Amino acid sequence: MKPERTGDFYAIACALVCGLGNIPAKAALENLTPEIFNLYFFIAGFLISSLSVFKRSSRQEIFSTSRKAFGLILILAFIFTFGLYTFIIALKLIEPATVSFLSRFEVILTVILAYIILRERLRPIEILGGVIALGGIFVLKFKTNMVISHAATLMILSSFFFAAAEIIVKKYINVIGTMRFLFWRNLFMIFIFLAILMIRGQALYLPATRELLLIISAALLLPVLGRATYIEALKRIKISRATLLTQSTPLFTAAFAWIILSSLPAPIEWLGGALILAGVVVVRLTGFKINFNNRKLKPI
Repeated sequence: MKPERTGDFYAIACALVCGLGNIPAKAALENLTPEIFNLYFFIAGFLISSLSVFKRSSRQEIFSTSRKAFGLILILAFIFTFGLYTFIIALKLIEPATVSFLSRFEVILTVILAYIILRERLRPIEILGGVIALGGIFVLKFKTNMVISHAATLMILSSFFFAAAEIIVKKYINVIGTMRFLFWRNLFMIFIFLAILMIRGQALYLPATRELLLIISAALLLPVLGRATYIEALKRIKISRATLLTQSTPLFTAAFAWIILSSLPAPIEWLGGALILAGVVVVRLTGFKINFNNRKLKPI
């Protein structure tokens, strides 16, 4: 199979597993605080990723981590902490498909951050896509109820942190590696969320069996399979193509939420979500690549 087709497969697989992963996460959050959920979420993710040490090539990759890789993964762990923390709080508040729609705003912010950091001008078509997506944010922020409006603010923050992480991951993908990144990031984030739990003054306790099983399912799908499939996609195809294909995530989330939770967004939420997706598709269809050696974005 050609590398491009394999990359497309990994990108679609990422959209599917992330869409499904939002469902057990939403169910577990009914009886858990975001802090407790995130702690056990990454404990489960670390235990799952630790299985890779039984494979010789993965074991060599993990335990041959350079100081530079350690530093990058630690920085990414903190960025992902803020991104995931705000994401999980929003997921606790509102319907999972709406959260997934809002998470797509990450693509627009990736373009904006690349413009700010790499000093590349935005093309008119990219500005148009951003304006369309901002229209969707406006609908969800100001034309819905207070709960959805608050969740929209949290998701804007979440998207900002995830966008920053994507630029770092793409630039240093060969240094970070797939299994190395998953193993050490999950371990770092256990200690970060333990610290957050202590700062928040919450007691550490073991969730009930049902919640533990839901957390394990979400951990397998989101930080393990979701991140691994996306990184594998980035190794084979351009970031513009990978992120375009993963824009189907909200549709998978809506389908799984309807089948499993019997819940769907309200019409106004569909409108906001559709505008965000439309804006992202406009930006992604124009295509761009990040040239890190020359520190600028160039059209494909």
